[in-house]
Amino acid sequence: MKKEINNLKSIMISGYFGFANCGDEAILMAMIQDLSRYIPKENVVVLSQSPLKTKELYQVNSLDRLNPFLIIAQMKKTAVFISGGGGLLQDVSGRGFSIGYYLGLIFLANLFKIPTIVYAQGVGPVKKRFNKKIIKLVLNKVNLIIVRDEKSSRLLQELGIKKELISVCADSSFLLKKEKLPEEIIKKYQLTSKSGTLIDTNNADNITIGIVLRNCKEIEQNYESKIIQLAKIVDFLAKKFQAKLIFIPFQIGIDLTLIKDIIKKIDHPSVTYLEEEISPAQMLSLFSHLSLIIGMRFHALVFATISNKHFLAIDYDPKVRNYIYSIGLPELLLNINQLTIKNVNNKLEYIRDNQEKIKSILNSATEQYQKKAIMASSMLKEFMEEKYFRIREEEKNT
Repeated sequence: MKKEINNLKSIMISGYFGFANCGDEAILMAMIQDLSRYIPKENVVVLSQSPLKTKELYQVNSLDRLNPFLIIAQMKKTAVFISGGGGLLQDVSGRGFSIGYYLGLIFLANLFKIPTIVYAQGVGPVKKRFNKKIIKLVLNKVNLIIVRDEKSSRLLQELGIKKELISVCADSSFLLKKEKLPEEIIKKYQLTSKSGTLIDTNNADNITIGIVLRNCKEIEQNYESKIIQLAKIVDFLAKKFQAKLIFIPFQIGIDLTLIKDIIKKIDHPSVTYLEEEISPAQMLSLFSHLSLIIGMRFHALVFATISNKHFLAIDYDPKVRNYIYSIGLPELLLNINQLTIKNVNNKLEYIRDNQEKIKSILNSATEQYQKKAIMASSMLKEFMEEKYFRIREEEKNT
């Protein structure tokens, strides 16, 4: 089938791609892995901040996401437009342009009468009245909306989006296929194939704790005091468990500054950070080598869930809080303004006392979310069969 459709019009995908953000790249990688089962990669065009890098990584076509001339020219050759996934439609982080940019692309696709799907997105928070109005105006004209959680569905309905357009599934990264971690990274960071648990205090060589942090307004407002506090917590963990600790940047250009500032205040040889930029599929493999994850970033917690690893979630954003509550583990959530050694230790004691229960919940959550992600994948394929492959038949007959 693939050889027969190489000459078809393209599929255009927009999202927060090309910024070296592991979470968003995981979404894209999972989408391309899925689409490539029935559509050639050369027929996929991704809008990216780094089009050459995106093309090299995924063997797809890619355009500068901020070049309107290239985008409009490509729109004329586009059969289906996909907006997603991730938390694109929100106005509380970034510079406030997110909603306008992504809705602008959807509006443009609508002008060109291109069938459009909003795919596996988390929506909100949306604070500004104008943004609420344009979301209603633009999204009511798309063909299908698939969101990754119930709260996003409720918000869209509150904003006036027609209920029949909306389906609830899961983040597409739950379908990401692992890739083997390079052997040199395994050796460099002394990662073991069988990671220990927090009760393996007699076998500390097997205990590796991964820490995934990011800057945010709560840290930025009291930067020096926050990094001192974080450094004290890391020192405590290193001494308590006699374990290896590795900071894992999910967006190197943003996360490394914070990580290095914390490490400067730590005097412990077992604390390091991942220097190499690895693919999302390799990152997922890395998580299988960890004993515990302390994470802020949403997709770090998703990867921990998929890997069936204990974690402590730092609550800095509603999407983190919503996810942890949705899988039924609110006990593992700690607000960013409550980061103290005592509070962290209390959470870790809970994890030690409930290890098997937590693993069972994580296993069930993974099965549930993977089923939902498969449902989203099936809906996307049906959408392609109805919209994309129909064009193939029309082209054949002209």
